[in-house]
Formats: sequence, C-alpha cells, structure tokens
Amino acid sequence: MADLLPMPKSRRQREEEELAAYTARWLELADAALSATEKAAKTLELARREQKRDDIKRRLDIYTKAGGRRVKKVG
Repeated sequence: MADLLPMPKSRRQREEEELAAYTARWLELADAALSATEKAAKTLELARREQKRDDIKRRLDIYTKAGGRRVKKVG
C-alpha cells in the first residue's frame, strides 16, 4: 500500500521543483532567441558578402566594357 501512495512532497521541495522548471523554460527561451539572433547575424553577413561580390563583378564588367581603361565616375 505504501508503494501506491507516494509521500507528499514538502513545500520546499515543490518550490524548488517549480523554480527548476521555470529556470529551465527561461533557458530554453533564451537559447531560442540567441539562435534566432545568430541566424539573423549570419544572414546579414552573407548578404554583405554577396553585395560586395556583386559590386566587384559590376566594376569588372564596367572596366571590361571600357576596354581595360579606367572609367571616371560622373556626378
């Protein structure tokens, strides 16, 4: 019969378990937010690299069209 009825937990044990569950949940949320932030930062870095690559390609195309001579900016 004693196996069927567990001992009631003390108030302190219940509070510690609740606090542990609460802390674990907040750590999960913080980790998810950090992951999202990291993903956004990586995406921005990739976009910057792509923009830089496109800028270099565009400049090379202009240089090639000008017959290998330097083209002055207008404006």
